[in-house]
Amino acid sequence: MSKYNIFKQLRRLYMSNFLSNISIAGAAWVLLLVSDGYSLIQVGLAETVFHIVSLTAEIPSGVFADVFGRKKSLILGCLCGIVSSVIRGFTTGFPLVLISIAMSALSYNFASGSDSALAYDSLAEEEKTDMYDPYIARQTRIYRISNGLATLMAGLGVMIGTRNAQILSIGTGLVNLTVLNGLKENKIISNARNISIRKRVRETYLGSIGFLRGNRKAAGLIFRNAAVGAIDVLLLFFLQAKLPMTGIPSWSLGPLLFIMSMGGVLGAFASGRSGKISLTRLFAVCMTLALAGLLSEFTGIWYLMTLGGTLTAFADDLLQIRSDIALNEMVPAKQRATLISVNSFCFSLVMIVMSPLAGFIFSL
Repeated sequence: MSKYNIFKQLRRLYMSNFLSNISIAGAAWVLLLVSDGYSLIQVGLAETVFHIVSLTAEIPSGVFADVFGRKKSLILGCLCGIVSSVIRGFTTGFPLVLISIAMSALSYNFASGSDSALAYDSLAEEEKTDMYDPYIARQTRIYRISNGLATLMAGLGVMIGTRNAQILSIGTGLVNLTVLNGLKENKIISNARNISIRKRVRETYLGSIGFLRGNRKAAGLIFRNAAVGAIDVLLLFFLQAKLPMTGIPSWSLGPLLFIMSMGGVLGAFASGRSGKISLTRLFAVCMTLALAGLLSEFTGIWYLMTLGGTLTAFADDLLQIRSDIALNEMVPAKQRATLISVNSFCFSLVMIVMSPLAGFIFSL
């Protein structure tokens, strides 16, 4: 891969990240469910279904990426997202909402780990892994900004209705497919095509299990990151429904949620200056900030709730970037997508426990 192509590869990954997260329907799915008459308890149940599917499919999807290709996995994830939008936009009833949520979970499963593995190994092929740190920080900022812009238009999503919001998501999904189709697969995948699929699957599973058994540092890193991430995701989801209850004008919800997303952007910038802080100490700081943000929700004061959401997003992205960099430096290339998927697997495990509990607590 030439110097020009490596930058072209990264640009396509940046574009795909933006298109995947600019969806109004995806960013404001809680608000859309509530506006359609569903309760916060049902929202919590939907979130639980999302993470049950993620828990079941996360590691197999990582194996799929390591065996069949990271590019194919990203494309399959995009297709699952389009199917999810079609179901949610053109059918009714809570059971079908749950099916749509399940397809959405699969879209994340096939993308998680695949994008990082594709980027890291593409850079490794050119002996440019030192570029991965700024790459993942930039990707995090793109995620927060695109998701924040989508959330900023949350009120528009309610105004145009669920169907039209999902139609917009289908459109961005189709554009994303063309972007993903232009990616180049990693050599570690293409070079293994002469090995039987059965052997590749077996080697990927056994290699991943062996790595985790022998590397407690990586396992601890994964679980700590999942704990902070779960608090951030749940808080930002349920603040979509709780902030309007504080008496704020309806037009202000989008800007407030956008401000919270910008906390993640600040966390991404801060990650580049946190290299001298040990991951253990950084986790303690980030967990403290996340818990402070969670407690702010119970004040019922909109500006304190907004500040709390901003702090939690800051802590989540700061720790996420440092953890991602550390994990990629530890894992073997042949199992990279699988082992990074373990990170999401543990996140889903934590969320399955916390989602229904959060739905009950936040509905009080």
